[in-house]
Amino acid sequence: MNGNDIRQRIDENNKKIQRALNKFVLTDEINKLMKENQELRFLCEHEFVDGVCKYCDLPEDFYEE
Repeated sequence: MNGNDIRQRIDENNKKIQRALNKFVLTDEINKLMKENQELRFLCEHEFVDGVCKYCDLPEDFYEE
């Protein structure tokens, strides 16, 4: 999975999370999506722009090698 694939998947998950927050949705679904985002961030080969990874939105302050 490359950076662009991770970017696309994180964007899709974030859209689902946003839609879920606009309705009454089970917290389990939001937690599942957020967990997947976290797993994608682990796989990501970060490239930081203005202090945030352009692929997975990880703040550079949270990055640990």
